[in-house]
Amino acid sequence: MSPFLKRTLSTAVLVPALLLGTTGPAVAATNTLTITAINRSGAKVSLWTKVVNLASSQSYNVRTNTKRTLPKGNYAVLALITTGATNTLGGRTVKVSGASKLTIDARYGKRVNLALSPAVTRLGQDLQAQICSNTGGADVEIDAWGGNGSALYVIPTASKKISFAAMATWSDPDGVADNYAVLHRTIGVPSNPSRTFYQSRLGTTTVETRRGPTGTQYSAMAVQPTHTGCGSYLYAGLWNLSQPNTAKIHFSPGPWDIRSSYPTYASNGEYHSLGEQTARRTAVAGRSSFVRFGGASWGPGFHLPMTYQGRIIFPLDDMFQDPNFNGLNGNHNYIAGDRAKATLTFGGKVVKTAYDTGFGQYMPDLEYRVKKAGWYTLTNTASRYYQGVSFQSGMLSTGSTVTHRFYSKPNTSVLSQTMSIQHMPTGLNSYNRAKPGSVTNVALKLNRYTLWGDIKRSANPTLKSLSTKVSFDGGKTWKSVPVKKINGVWAAVVTNPATGAVSIRTRATYTNGGYTEAGIQRAYAIG
Repeated sequence: MSPFLKRTLSTAVLVPALLLGTTGPAVAATNTLTITAINRSGAKVSLWTKVVNLASSQSYNVRTNTKRTLPKGNYAVLALITTGATNTLGGRTVKVSGASKLTIDARYGKRVNLALSPAVTRLGQDLQAQICSNTGGADVEIDAWGGNGSALYVIPTASKKISFAAMATWSDPDGVADNYAVLHRTIGVPSNPSRTFYQSRLGTTTVETRRGPTGTQYSAMAVQPTHTGCGSYLYAGLWNLSQPNTAKIHFSPGPWDIRSSYPTYASNGEYHSLGEQTARRTAVAGRSSFVRFGGASWGPGFHLPMTYQGRIIFPLDDMFQDPNFNGLNGNHNYIAGDRAKATLTFGGKVVKTAYDTGFGQYMPDLEYRVKKAGWYTLTNTASRYYQGVSFQSGMLSTGSTVTHRFYSKPNTSVLSQTMSIQHMPTGLNSYNRAKPGSVTNVALKLNRYTLWGDIKRSANPTLKSLSTKVSFDGGKTWKSVPVKKINGVWAAVVTNPATGAVSIRTRATYTNGGYTEAGIQRAYAIG
């Protein structure tokens, strides 16, 4: 999971491919390919191309004007040819047998332009395109960019082994006006690779970005199409802001990832990302959806203890999850910067202790081989930490804890009969603050997901009781609050103090004798 996706444009160049012929004696022991690239000014140029075997999907980096030995077979050749500020993408197929030659000529390229109707003004426009092999295996692609005065062309081809995609965005850097993102895809490259998108046929997502738990005042918004095939790696930033905002993004129909990342700088001036949230939405013409980033109450996530091949396993780095992002269906919440200590007890004794130190560990977890059947209690306590970084003053969700009591026995693979608890306060403002003295209903979501591992899910536990306590002094003292169903959802009813922040913890007990308790320090603020 990359915290901040960076696009790097290829410097390779391609031109329309023209098979010039094969030469050499019939008894030649090797098969070679020589590629010639010509730019839009008619000059022969030297560049790297990507050559893909259509049968095996094996790819090769091949320099133009160089005879390259290859296995006999059919290939797709992809290239990006630059001529000044103009980029031309080209893709051709060629049969390599004996001494084969191929020319890709950028002068055959057609202008790529994506437009809106009605047209929009006063927005920044970005245009990207991608040419891809279409082998049925892993696609190989080359990207090109056509923004800030540069022109973008692509060479037409009828081959179904070559596919094409272009994406355009129109964005408001202030995150206020409406934004647009459209994607055009084809198998082969048509003689006219441009397209106009009618605004009435776009879908709309309203995006709200809040502040408080992210640890930084900054957020950067980006979009990426998420279908399989050509164009799925195109990516465009829309805005980077230092305050909360709400804006609309209008999409061409299809699945899209909307990403909010949280950049900051360490004490030595180095750039870091404190995390990224990704929401997947499928745009449908004329329909609307909503996503909120940076909501309140980042706490223990959706992972549960499990016994896998006789070992209890629990990940330690799932302690600051936005409850709106459960890791399913493309909705992900990656937060960098925490450390934790976990203990596992059995029969009143600690049988295992594990740590997440915050850096240098890959997927830290607690693992323990079960020796005796019985009831185990696992507790994980975490705090926010990022080496060299000072979090924003007044940050929310500064600490969290979770405890699971569950039954386990040797030589089994089964998910514990417990549930995760997520706290979801309502009625907060864009800084995740409630009004002084107001009443906040905190929805209590109990979930049980099998997120990984080849294990038996087993039956869900039956809820016996649900109770919540809150603290207004940073966890020094706690008091119980009412818990009741509101519109069919369990909720804790919190009468807020005049100032400060609200910490919260909830315990769910089950009829089988187990329980889950989850807590968050500074779940939301008052002000």
